[in-house]
Amino acid sequence: MALNKSALAQEIIRLLGSSDNIKDVAHCMTRLRIVVKNESLVQLEELQKLNGVMKVILIGGQYQIVLGGIVDDVFDETVKLCGNVAHINEEVIDENLDAKSDTTHRSWLGKLVETISGIVTPIIPAMLACGFIKTLAVLCTVVFKVPEDNSTIQIFNVISDTLYAFFPIIIGWSAAKKFRTNMAVSLVIVGLLVNPAFTSLFANGAKVSFLGIPVTDVYYGSSVLPAILSIYLLSKLELGLRRVIPSALRSIFVPFLSTLIIAPLLIVAIGPIGVWGGNLFASIFTKLYEFSPIVAGALIGGTWQILIIFGMHIAILGLVSVPNIARYGRDTVIMTHAPSLICQVAAGLAVGLKAKNPEIKKNALTLSLTSFFAGSVIEPVMYGVNLKYKKPFIAVCIGGAVGGAITGASLAGTTAAVAFSLYTIPAYLGAGFTGLLIGCGVGALITFILTWLMGIDESIA
Repeated sequence: MALNKSALAQEIIRLLGSSDNIKDVAHCMTRLRIVVKNESLVQLEELQKLNGVMKVILIGGQYQIVLGGIVDDVFDETVKLCGNVAHINEEVIDENLDAKSDTTHRSWLGKLVETISGIVTPIIPAMLACGFIKTLAVLCTVVFKVPEDNSTIQIFNVISDTLYAFFPIIIGWSAAKKFRTNMAVSLVIVGLLVNPAFTSLFANGAKVSFLGIPVTDVYYGSSVLPAILSIYLLSKLELGLRRVIPSALRSIFVPFLSTLIIAPLLIVAIGPIGVWGGNLFASIFTKLYEFSPIVAGALIGGTWQILIIFGMHIAILGLVSVPNIARYGRDTVIMTHAPSLICQVAAGLAVGLKAKNPEIKKNALTLSLTSFFAGSVIEPVMYGVNLKYKKPFIAVCIGGAVGGAITGASLAGTTAAVAFSLYTIPAYLGAGFTGLLIGCGVGALITFILTWLMGIDESIA
């Protein structure tokens, strides 16, 4: 019998304390993400037991309800039931400078990760599309011997590079939606970073300054943090300006003063600091990879599934994979996580084949196959089986580390910042692809054997 999405949404809202307790509703590819006003009203244990809910994770004050492939439908039903109320409450709370309840429950790291992930996630389909088009161009030149100077191939390459050439603008669009600030003003401000007229000011090493303050020559084409930081400050500035400027003058002076203040601040301070911070974070991974692709692959492959639990994987893709792809055409660092995804399926299959309990067997096999054919949506088997019984998840981390090490040694790469799956294989074709497949196979085999040998406690409900 098909799951009633409307009924599930109603139960979720009820167990979160009713629609009046809902502050913010969002979703990613597999999780319904909800922030409530009063956590004491949440019936967490009952929420975990709902049919259709795989797991409920509380991160930074946000309830992340893992639903898998049905998340879009449940999100739509949730919005129908409480969208208007939640939207009104969000607007009020955003304008409250004394919103202490929010900062009390959410650490700065939790808020930062959630914010970056929430901004990057809507852009993933575009990353996937551009990666596939880039791969299509490569296949045409390598397999079908189409000359690289063929105009069709050149257009394919231009299309695939467009995302990264204007990445700050696309990030700015998503950030403006996240921070609920003026979209047009946001795009003008971040557009400055990739405006040819601005970048040409630095031609031939020319020194540029604004009101006597030096402006640093920085490449912003694939940057993430400058756009996010500037739009965040814009949202706060707009809020303050609305409070002091008479309503009759707001439509003119709020956008004027916002642009006049934030745009110069962006190129003088926010931009360079953001690029420096992003590069510093990315260097943790790239320097490790330069030291040893094998060690880097083992660490990334062995910890990636843990990062998924805490929702940090999307932020890392945005801060590390995207700049690598924009700069070098492919990412060989973070993609070493690929075997760990296959290991999740292998662990689930091992549980399903060995379990004596018919219900456990059926559930494990069903969720394993669902995750495999659902592409990069690995949460069903991870939360429904492997994390539930713990030992299989340990096997996944070990297998992922071995597979990641092999993948790192092969120097495999991807042209899109997307997770490895049946449907994203084109983005991973090229140098090292055979090594990637070997890494996935060996990692999956090790995971399967370890899961089989360690077994599970079938008394766990």
